Amino acid sequence: MNYSLQETLLKNIRFAYNEAIEFIVSMGMLACEDQLADLAAEYKIEIDELLGTYFEDARKLLSPHFTRELMFFFRHNFFHNALDFPLYESACSYPEAQTAEEWINRLEDSPAEHIVSEMVYGVYHDNLEALLKGNDWEVVKKDLNKLLELASDTQPQPEVVEAHGPLLECLARPQETKLRYIQLLRQFHQDVFIHWKDRIQAISEQATLRYEAQFRSNPEVFIRELHKNEPALFDFPATFHVSFVSQVNNSFYNFHTETGLIGWVIFGIHNDRVYGPVADREKTELFLKAFSDKRRLDLLLLLKQRPHYGKEIATALGITPAAVNYHANFLFFLDLLDIERVDHRLYYVLRTDTLRNLLALTTKVMLD
Repeated sequence: MNYSLQETLLKNIRFAYNEAIEFIVSMGMLACEDQLADLAAEYKIEIDELLGTYFEDARKLLSPHFTRELMFFFRHNFFHNALDFPLYESACSYPEAQTAEEWINRLEDSPAEHIVSEMVYGVYHDNLEALLKGNDWEVVKKDLNKLLELASDTQPQPEVVEAHGPLLECLARPQETKLRYIQLLRQFHQDVFIHWKDRIQAISEQATLRYEAQFRSNPEVFIRELHKNEPALFDFPATFHVSFVSQVNNSFYNFHTETGLIGWVIFGIHNDRVYGPVADREKTELFLKAFSDKRRLDLLLLLKQRPHYGKEIATALGITPAAVNYHANFLFFLDLLDIERVDHRLYYVLRTDTLRNLLALTTKVMLD
């Protein structure tokens, strides 16, 4: 192991439960529960029974009006932040863990114009050039009239196309949007989250101790195998929030702040179930299912030629960057991909030895 890399990881990475992040994830997962159920079925993951009870309780406790508001701001696609991006930007650009109430109070101090402009970034972040049409984001984001004009003329990526109408509504009424946003957060906190927060925190913190011990015993392996990322990326401070509600997740948010670059990782409590050892037959089933979608086979064959970065893959296969991430995650699950950074770009690299082993295992299971 590269000792200096190990020292860097131990210095820069810490683990801390962030109630504010768990609160935001709760609202997004509740709004997109059907999407997550479909993904769990595809990955052969059993969703925790307690999480199902939490969501069932939430549906009973929220009024029809607030349920509609939840769907308006959170429904569009859990795997592609859209109108909920300002929440992640606010929580993950703050270096310390916060309670949900502390964070809501901080968000309430944010200007309405900033909240709405971050919604635009959330919807268009993987299609920003098409939106800006040569304008500078740092300039345009301060001019909501210009943003409304640009967004009116630009369709978002297919994953979040349903967010287009709500986004235009928010841009046209920023002050009203902020009031609705804050009211929804406070109502969800008061009616739902406050009754569950202690139980969720206890479960998450118990898992945090287990994952932190694994990380400290071998930081580089932990980042590569369980976080599925390149250890060299962590050359700045980052905190892992182990999330019960998220179940399986490896989301990485990093933002430039007054004190420098900081990052938060939303790390699923059951990541070791997905990325840990899998029985031969089950792994074979998943290997065959991985290529039931032609785009995943196309992705693998593309990477067989040489490593590619995300935008290259999206262009070559005629899919969106968000779709690249979705299909790549399936291959990560089977340990078929690595990520390497070259000249500030992240390249997907095919693990040919793993591919050979999986092909041999499939032959053994099916013919032996």
